[in-house]
Amino acid sequence: MEIIFSCPSDDRSIPLKVITERTKLSIEDVEYPLMKSLPVRLIEGIIDQVEGTIYVSWAQPRVLGIPQIKSLRDRLDNWMGKRHNTWLSFEAETSDFVAS
Repeated sequence: MEIIFSCPSDDRSIPLKVITERTKLSIEDVEYPLMKSLPVRLIEGIIDQVEGTIYVSWAQPRVLGIPQIKSLRDRLDNWMGKRHNTWLSFEAETSDFVAS
């Protein structure tokens, strides 16, 4: 779950090899808990055995510690910066269309 939450929400395609390295388990030992977590709705996603990845579209909310909250704050600040830049770009591009 920690690996899933450390990925950006718009790109949660995780190679199974990354999970095996972090958990020190074999591919088979990683696939089984992933397959078990899908029907009980701990996560939602698709396991691509051919590519050796799992795409997680949703994960069950959990209790966050101080480091996770700080990481979430940093990600939210990053998103707010992107949103602000998009707004400025939008204003610059549409200033001719808006009557003063």
